[in-house]
Amino acid sequence: MIKFFRKIRQNLLSEGKTGKYLKYAIGEIILVVIGILIALQINNANEIRKERDKEINSLLNLKADLVSEIENTERFATYRFEKAMASSTLLNFDEPNSINDVQEYTDTYEKVFIWNTYVPNNNTFKELLSSGNLSRIKNDSIKNKLLELEKHYADISGGEHHMRREYETYLYDPHVKNIKAIPFFDLSKPNYGFPNRLRIEDIPTEQHQRLIENAKWQHNNDLFKNGLRLAYMNNSFLAGMHKNLAEYIQDLIKLIDDEIKK
Repeated sequence: MIKFFRKIRQNLLSEGKTGKYLKYAIGEIILVVIGILIALQINNANEIRKERDKEINSLLNLKADLVSEIENTERFATYRFEKAMASSTLLNFDEPNSINDVQEYTDTYEKVFIWNTYVPNNNTFKELLSSGNLSRIKNDSIKNKLLELEKHYADISGGEHHMRREYETYLYDPHVKNIKAIPFFDLSKPNYGFPNRLRIEDIPTEQHQRLIENAKWQHNNDLFKNGLRLAYMNNSFLAGMHKNLAEYIQDLIKLIDDEIKK
């Protein structure tokens, strides 16, 4: 093709057709410019497509995390609500007067005592943030909701931290110092997980009265009751936060779905 154009220019010059040569040269330059512009446009289109593919991939990964996170936060909503219910049950529990009452009382306060920390599933968002690739998400509504989502996580973490201190002061420390609950566990050998429970008939009868007295002391102790009241309020509040979080995430997933379909 280049040889073809060169031959035409040479023929025009040899024939003395300078005017035509100039017009041809200008036309050739225009064609070259148009070709360059077309190539640039194609290259830009390819780059835009590549960036869009990266954005879609990030959105799909974000959605996968968020779908998993709905299950995670709903599970914690149930977990916190059950703790609030157990706290309420203990606050309204009649004074334990038998070893059977003590076992029921112990089973209930263990539901309050067991502690799990909420860990959000936000790996993709953290990777985008740390790598500086959050700008890959072009939809400002999605970006803003993702940033706001991190605030929800921080609020829950702050609530847990606050409640943990109250647990230690009002529930764990008084319990460890004054209550004898060990006989309800099988400590004869280690177990992968929580120790096996003992039946009442497995506990020596000479220990029953001591366990009853311990349970009565705990039941009537004002410090412990205040701890239960705080556990009731804080767990209820966090359960509500988790339910609201699940709804927030569902709205965010809808935004992401709409963006992927564009």
